Amino acid sequence: MRKFRGTFIALAIMLVLAAYIVFTTGRDKPETDMDERMIFGMAPDAMQEICITHGDSEVIVKKDSDKTWAVKAPGTYEISQEAVNDLVEAVAHAEFDKEIESDPSDLEEFGLSAPDTRIEVKGHRGRKKTLLIGSATPVGSGYYGKSVDDPKVYFIPMTVADALIKTTDDLREKRVVKASGESIDGIRIVRRIDGDITDVICEKRGETWYLARPIVDKADKEKIDELILDTTGLTVEEFVDDEGSDLECWGLDQPRLRIDLTGAGEGLRVFIGDPGPNEEGFYFKTGDAPNVYLVKPRVFSPLEFTPPDLVDSQLVQLDRDEVIGVTWTVDEDGGSRIAGDGKSFGSSKLDRLVTALQDIRITGVGEMLGYDIDYASYGLDNPVICVQLDLENGSIFEVKIGKELEKGFYAIATGRDFVYLVAKDGIEALDEVLRELSP
Repeated sequence: MRKFRGTFIALAIMLVLAAYIVFTTGRDKPETDMDERMIFGMAPDAMQEICITHGDSEVIVKKDSDKTWAVKAPGTYEISQEAVNDLVEAVAHAEFDKEIESDPSDLEEFGLSAPDTRIEVKGHRGRKKTLLIGSATPVGSGYYGKSVDDPKVYFIPMTVADALIKTTDDLREKRVVKASGESIDGIRIVRRIDGDITDVICEKRGETWYLARPIVDKADKEKIDELILDTTGLTVEEFVDDEGSDLECWGLDQPRLRIDLTGAGEGLRVFIGDPGPNEEGFYFKTGDAPNVYLVKPRVFSPLEFTPPDLVDSQLVQLDRDEVIGVTWTVDEDGGSRIAGDGKSFGSSKLDRLVTALQDIRITGVGEMLGYDIDYASYGLDNPVICVQLDLENGSIFEVKIGKELEKGFYAIATGRDFVYLVAKDGIEALDEVLRELSP
């Protein structure tokens, strides 16, 4: 045993030395450049409060118990969680670009003796990190900055500074109309132009939209969807007046447009006022809040449409499989008439005819059909084209094309309640198909 004692002692000494080397190496190992340049060094989940002081403004956002963020100063506003999350991510990943001076004797030359911007981030267990942002660099590509607890002055790229320096308005919710387009089943638009008032009401029945005022007709779903999307998609360009104390100043005491949206048991009203500065955008507010906003949508369809624009532009809508036969007449130039009977048509010929009918597009809405209508004035008492389709339920679907005008033809169709002006190209294509199919 005695001869192994020296070996055991040597081995013990080696283990002690190895432990010492590991311990001292780990303790004295310098941080990487990446760690040194991390400005705040906090993960998003660890942040509890962010305070941004910039010039005369200050904004404080604080994480609530439910892990959402809220504005605590200068007032209580609805906040955009997306905007705050972007700020939190910017704080978590913010880095100094390069060291300018390790121990400056005069911070004033960097604008850091009394900095214009101060960003303080608080984390768990009282942890706090504060960034000071001073003057812009001579070339204007960034700013001088330093941590409160570190004498070094660094260069901060402008992109990093812009992501960190936020005001209350930057963090506020900018989407004011929260309704989703899918939930909306009614829209009313009251427009005032030079004293004239247009009142349009559209209603959704099942999956189909209808005009209920001032025209009673099937509505164009794509155009209704556009009206709803343009309204619900408004985003704030500027928070103008949170008190709404002088609506006349913004043209909202007598708004030029009012939009009512209904759906999912709730209603929303939006008012559109005067155009914004330089005729860009317009002022608006919702009916349930005093706030006045400036918005600048690229286009805003509720300001531009007329009621006839909302009428479903497809004159004929059929289920091809329900058609079991067709007859037609077409006027010749000399006054004679071509008649055709397609009850023995093959499916390809019938498909061509139905497609031609469904391609006819309405471009204008005329007189409402009724017992006292003068069909002769539209050329519909003796139409240039008349097509009758026999349906499998025993009913007849009829399309009549009347007098030709410079901009198109008059037309009527089963299930539609007006005399319509339809595009010439659709009628010319129908005429060509009928002549080809005629015996």
